[in-house]
Amino acid sequence: MTESKRIIRDLGPEEAHQLIQKMRDNPNFVIIDVRTPDEYASAHLQSAINLDYHATSFEDELGRLDREGIYLLYCLVGIRLRNAQKIMGDLGFAEVYNMTGGIRQWYLEKRPVVWPSQQRYMQK
Repeated sequence: MTESKRIIRDLGPEEAHQLIQKMRDNPNFVIIDVRTPDEYASAHLQSAINLDYHATSFEDELGRLDREGIYLLYCLVGIRLRNAQKIMGDLGFAEVYNMTGGIRQWYLEKRPVVWPSQQRYMQK
């Protein structure tokens, strides 16, 4: 992948929601929650996978992902995913989006969140 063909950019929650809707049936689209497993267990976006930014295996786990996939990253407010996004850029990933404001802003804008502890999917 040449540098000029890479897409690494920020999206607000509305744009992220539109991307999720557009990519819903694309098997190459992956939503990554880079928070801790406990944070992920408290609430996360539907279909998100959890790769803990603070885990020693984080970079190795990223390295096992398809570089040609399309990725949407989020955390609580945006700090960890900025660093994760940089790592993915350095590893040569083709298309990486950073959801600004994290899950906190997503939730404040009343977008859907999965609440595993209550075994439910809610629109708040």
